[in-house]
Amino acid sequence: MNFVHASDFHLGYVQYGLAERFKDFARAFDRVARYTIESDAEFLLIAGDLFHKRNINAPTYLQAYKILRKLKEHNIPVYAIEGNHDLAYRRDVNGWMQILDAQGLLRLIRIKPVEQHGIKLMGDFIDIDGARIFGVKYIGSQTRSAIPDIAGEIETINDIFGKPDYTILMMHFGMEGILSTTGIGELSYNSLIPLRDVVDYLALGHYHIRYEYGGWIFNGGSCEMVSMAEHNKPKGFYHVVDGEASFQRAKPRHVERFGIDTSGIRSIPDLYNNIQSVVDGVPRGDAKPLVEITLHGDLKFPKTEISIEKIRKKVSDRLDPLWVNVRIIDTKEPISVDNHDISRAEIERSVIEEMVKGTPYRNHLNDVTDMVIEAKQLAVTGTDPRIILERMKNSYGVVKPKNKEQIDLPFGRGGTGAGETDVD
Repeated sequence: MNFVHASDFHLGYVQYGLAERFKDFARAFDRVARYTIESDAEFLLIAGDLFHKRNINAPTYLQAYKILRKLKEHNIPVYAIEGNHDLAYRRDVNGWMQILDAQGLLRLIRIKPVEQHGIKLMGDFIDIDGARIFGVKYIGSQTRSAIPDIAGEIETINDIFGKPDYTILMMHFGMEGILSTTGIGELSYNSLIPLRDVVDYLALGHYHIRYEYGGWIFNGGSCEMVSMAEHNKPKGFYHVVDGEASFQRAKPRHVERFGIDTSGIRSIPDLYNNIQSVVDGVPRGDAKPLVEITLHGDLKFPKTEISIEKIRKKVSDRLDPLWVNVRIIDTKEPISVDNHDISRAEIERSVIEEMVKGTPYRNHLNDVTDMVIEAKQLAVTGTDPRIILERMKNSYGVVKPKNKEQIDLPFGRGGTGAGETDVD
């Protein structure tokens, strides 16, 4: 058995408004496709977030089409699930992953009930050369409660159709302790124990950095840098041969990121000289890097007197970058340039947790907080309010059995179509 497991390509992302970054994400996908072909792999797994946005444009579709077509021409099937970025708007019925499936460019594994066998989730699977491949799309805060059902249904299917030599399960969620913030639907290792007896290889996507647990849980990360917070973190994909997984490090565009403490700098000319000295110490490479400079500390002069353009020119003359960002933080407390991207998420979660602590649902702090954050993120992306309400009702079903004395929903009712039950 020989396969490649990747995820989080985020095709279509025009990062920093740069057309070249749009191309970078496609190049990363193409490198994985070429590796898959050159390795004579039997199939490629994409564990969610092939696309960056659910409403992709024509150039993004063309990128996906060309690369997937290349794999098809080499008789390498692609098996995929939908990540949170791929999920179709309810009003559209079919998303772009379904379109690619209909065109035969990939095989989308979906949630599928089989009523006669009591199956609610896992009725769609692939059998190939002794391996059985299951998949569950991104289900957010419902993930934790679904794990025992997933394990039980895989066991039922194996009883009906025979146990395969090797079982693969694709899912799209993050594990606890990987990021410095808590994400929606994060799971602990212990919560995944029910899967251990029925899954040989848990192929994850969602978090953009590499991690693995117990020799059976694998997350390669994205193959390009989706956020500056990922800088210097390992990312790539896995090549699995006869059950042995080897990590293949990705080669994203080079990033130079550094901070300068301005507390001891007395004048603007001294600041520019300091920046020049730092920039001169950075080796110049062949590729145009992404550069971020953070000026932090107790400024001894007005921030408005600092010329961002002059700083950018110093960087450009030395490094020929694709993009330069200059951040100025006037504070007496030095900051970590590696953590500023996540502070807003930390604050948001902290505020919501404090609100939940003052409600009867305080004993289910993580579940309810995840529910609220997920609803907010869906609203920001333009999801139909009816879908948000339905998702919250489904999530509430996880909390309600633990909190039977509460009979009211912990959120307001609104909109129409509340009787719909599809979980998208």
